[in-house]
Amino acid sequence: MQRFTKDHRLKKADEFSSVFIFRKVKAAESLKIHYKPNGLQQSRLGIVVSKKVHKRANWRNYMKRVIRELFRCNQASWLHYDIIVRVHKAFNEDDFQKIKQEFQHLTKHMASNIAPKIVST
Repeated sequence: MQRFTKDHRLKKADEFSSVFIFRKVKAAESLKIHYKPNGLQQSRLGIVVSKKVHKRANWRNYMKRVIRELFRCNQASWLHYDIIVRVHKAFNEDDFQKIKQEFQHLTKHMASNIAPKIVST
């Protein structure tokens, strides 16, 4: 069973900015994922849900809880990355399956975009 501990969080502003500066992004209808390999023993997650997405704090917190749970359940399926998930469109309980599919689709090919291409000579 995977756990989501404090070691799995991006905490500092420079950790967030280093992921944004790396400029690797995948986007879907509701979510945008920024990612960067981190060289640690586990992946780390940062979540951004602005007031423009939803005015009510309880709905923004719900979206964060859903994303943390998706991260917790899927982190074993990829290598060690720093990941920032930005929510662009509000979602609720009825959209859970759609958000789950979006998240899995966006994280599916992270390694293939960063892995160095081997040139045969």
